[in-house]
Amino acid sequence: MDMEERFRRENAFWQWMGFSIDQLAASEGRAVVMVDVRPEFFQHQGVVHGGVLSALIDSAGAWAFALTHQESLRTINLAVQYLSPVPPDALRLTAAGTVVRAGKRIVIADVMVSRGDGLDAARGQVIYSRSPGHGDRSS
Repeated sequence: MDMEERFRRENAFWQWMGFSIDQLAASEGRAVVMVDVRPEFFQHQGVVHGGVLSALIDSAGAWAFALTHQESLRTINLAVQYLSPVPPDALRLTAAGTVVRAGKRIVIADVMVSRGDGLDAARGQVIYSRSPGHGDRSS
């Protein structure tokens, strides 16, 4: 099964949001998740809602780990810094996630979200719990 198929099959939320994974940019401990900006992403002030950015950060961090591990993660902490608003003319958001620590129980990932115009929209760090009972088949 190719990476994009696995990405979409494993989470209906990602399908609903329209997230996709950049297979060419993927490497061990790194994943790039993208989404085309849609009108329903905008909040009342005319910029993309922070929840969209948070979901993108959470997804990119998880996939940076999942590309080389066949086990589930559970988000236990998500910290986001919103750096610049995403305006109505933005076409795509890109989140680059990197695993900075993968211990026996905890995985930590750093993620940067780009607006596509050279500016970063958000930065996040996600802490995940490795799900008990799901063996790591890559070891």
